[in-house]
Amino acid sequence: MIVIVPHLDLELKLITAQKKIIKQIFDINNQIIPYSAMPLWIHTDFESVQQAKHKITDITILAPEYDEQKECLVCPVEIKTDDGIVNSSLDFIHLRRHCDERSDAAIHITDLTFPLPVKIFRLGECTSSKPGVFELSNTKWVKLT
Repeated sequence: MIVIVPHLDLELKLITAQKKIIKQIFDINNQIIPYSAMPLWIHTDFESVQQAKHKITDITILAPEYDEQKECLVCPVEIKTDDGIVNSSLDFIHLRRHCDERSDAAIHITDLTFPLPVKIFRLGECTSSKPGVFELSNTKWVKLT
């Protein structure tokens, strides 16, 4: 699987936004415990690093949204290519609930960090040798203009 790894400067902005949002939504009374998702990689459907490098023209990370299937906050990602727009997502914050009841409390995010343009990033092949262990190989740095 080909992944997009943001530059360290952008990754720092994402981590800062994670911390702000975690502070905002942490609620011990509703037993919702948020924690950061790592690594902050964007998974794509490209066949190879070279194909992705030549096709990607623009990347934008949008504001986090709640994904009911994954029970986490994900950032939708728009990847513009020569062929159109490809949608992906970035797992951003996991939510751990300490009770079986589903909370009806809405998660309101007031972070003005988003949308974030991604101009410098690494492309690489993600392999998993064991569950929870990810390795990045065949990497290429890309700078969009």
